[in-house]
Amino acid sequence: MDREQRFLQIFYTYREVNQAFYHVVAKVAQRHGLTPLQLIVLRILEEFPDIRLAELSEKLNLGNSTASGIVDRMTKAGLVIRERAENDRRAMMLRLSEKGLALWEESNMTRTKLLRPLMSLSDEDQEHLLRIQHRMIQILKNISEDDLHD
Repeated sequence: MDREQRFLQIFYTYREVNQAFYHVVAKVAQRHGLTPLQLIVLRILEEFPDIRLAELSEKLNLGNSTASGIVDRMTKAGLVIRERAENDRRAMMLRLSEKGLALWEESNMTRTKLLRPLMSLSDEDQEHLLRIQHRMIQILKNISEDDLHD
C-alpha cells in the first residue's frame, strides 16, 4: 500500500470512529430523553457554568440563533437557567439547574459505561493515539486558503 492509499485509509477510519462515537452519544441522549446536541450542551454548561450564549454558540460551532433555540427548549424543560449578568444587565449567563445537573450526571454515567471497553487499549496505545491526534489537529488547523492555490 502506498502513502496516499494509507492516508485515505486513515481518513476513512477516522470518519468511521467519529460516526461510532456519535452513535454512542445518540444512544445515551435518547436513553435520557435528550437530543445529542442537548447532551453536549449539558456537558458544556457543567464544565463552564455561567457561560454566555455567544461562548456556548462558539463551543458548539453553531450560530447564536440556533444555540438560543436549543437553550430555550432546555430552559422550558427546566434543565437550564438563564440569568442576567450582574456587571452587564444586557448579557445572559447560562447554567444548569439542579434537574439539569442531575440529568448530566446520570447521562455521563451511562456514557462512561458504554465507552468503558475502550479502556482496554493499553496506556501506550492511548498515549500514541493522543500524540498523533494532537499533531493532526495542529496540521489541519494550519491549513489556509493560500494552500488551495498551490
